[in-house]
Amino acid sequence: MKKVTRLQSRKQWIWLMAVLMAVIFFKVDNTVCAQATVAGATTEDTTTTATVTSNLSTVKITSIVIVSKHSLKITWKKNKKAEGYIIYRKNEEGEWIKAGQCSGGQKSCYTDKGLSYRKTYTYAVMPYGIKQGKKQYDLPTGKGTSKKLKFHSKYKNGLKLYYDADGKLIEDVEGIIGKQDSYVLKVNTLRCVVTAYAKDGKKGYTIPVKSFLCAPNAYTKSGTFHTGESHRYRTLFYNSYSQWSVQIHGNILFHTSPYTRSMDRKSLDVKEYNKMGTCASHGCVRMQCAGVKWIYENCKAGTKVIIYKSENAGPFGKPELEKLPSWHTWDPTDPASRKLCAKKGCH
Repeated sequence: MKKVTRLQSRKQWIWLMAVLMAVIFFKVDNTVCAQATVAGATTEDTTTTATVTSNLSTVKITSIVIVSKHSLKITWKKNKKAEGYIIYRKNEEGEWIKAGQCSGGQKSCYTDKGLSYRKTYTYAVMPYGIKQGKKQYDLPTGKGTSKKLKFHSKYKNGLKLYYDADGKLIEDVEGIIGKQDSYVLKVNTLRCVVTAYAKDGKKGYTIPVKSFLCAPNAYTKSGTFHTGESHRYRTLFYNSYSQWSVQIHGNILFHTSPYTRSMDRKSLDVKEYNKMGTCASHGCVRMQCAGVKWIYENCKAGTKVIIYKSENAGPFGKPELEKLPSWHTWDPTDPASRKLCAKKGCH
């Protein structure tokens, strides 16, 4: 009986040592893999993390602009090979953490919210690819691109303008001053720009809030008018339709670029949309969906509209248009079409 007991004890000791060796090997192996992942690139899905090479370098951040006291908008140059982007922000310890991500290689901007006013934030944007259902991307290195979340206002040429900590003009101050009770709209039919102005107390409507690209007609009548009725959907001339419209005077409207079917946001006339920023209408003031929708929702009936001609595009200059391919039969600025863009990965 003693021999059997000693034999069993020896077997138990050998088994215990084998288990301990396996645990030690597992911990060492995992530590090496984790160190390699942090130093290089990563593959990400819901079940695993492993070291790989993504072959997609950091994209260049082209601008970081202030949206409000607590948010910044990061814009970058697209990578044609990317399936999406990971946005990194440095924390107080100087370590890179994920701030957010955008799916779709054609995305080129991200708004980081919940930030603290007067603080400086540093960003890097890493494109990712997808292989066997897993995201592949490099981790950021280097200093990144920084922006201090601070702004100030000053008067220039009779206007109250807002500037960031670097002295750069902020071209959309709605998030800074908040929604106003009333606005004045100025339409420059020569440079094809609509600029909204807010009231600065007794100084009048001298705060440029934001500007929109438009497509008027070279012979659109100049003068001072006041908005009338508005419509969510409206039939236009020549078998065309608009999503939003606001009357300026008579048959002259603010309306979207024309659609070929009524109440169908996927029937955008792409050829006409790509004329935005030129004199292309039959007399009305065409705008992208985001612009007309903003007027529809923020400008009450009776809002003053000043139509004029000037070589000076306005305090914010002339916005740029990203032209659409023929298959893109919806307006990318239309909030209701975001799912379509997300599916295509185009905007």
